[in-house]
Amino acid sequence: MSATADAPNPDYWRYRPRAPALGSVLGPLDAIADGRAKEYVFGRGAAAFSMFVVRSGETARGYLNLCPHFSLKLNQRGDEFLNDDGSLIRCTMHFAEFRIADGFCVAGACEGSYLDPVPVHVAGGQVVIGPQAI
Repeated sequence: MSATADAPNPDYWRYRPRAPALGSVLGPLDAIADGRAKEYVFGRGAAAFSMFVVRSGETARGYLNLCPHFSLKLNQRGDEFLNDDGSLIRCTMHFAEFRIADGFCVAGACEGSYLDPVPVHVAGGQVVIGPQAI
């Protein structure tokens, strides 16, 4: 993804190796502490699909675990995706920071770019891949 203010491609995640199918259940929302994030990995090795979900109350937002600055994972340990006060997503490698609401980079080496979203919604207390059914 380029480091511009253009909106991210909402379907980019689907073209990644081992991307989960729409409708895949990631697990219970309660497995993610409110105001925290959790990583989900599909497959193994260099081609594994890695994403994370940030919980805010009963809302969940998903993103590829890939920093637009240097295509590295945002977290280096466990489920550490947020800054100290939990208000922004942080790349632990280069300390770029992104808004939780839309993945826009507000500080750091990729300022002005976006994280790639993975659509998720909550249904029956479970976090599910894909947009909310209408």
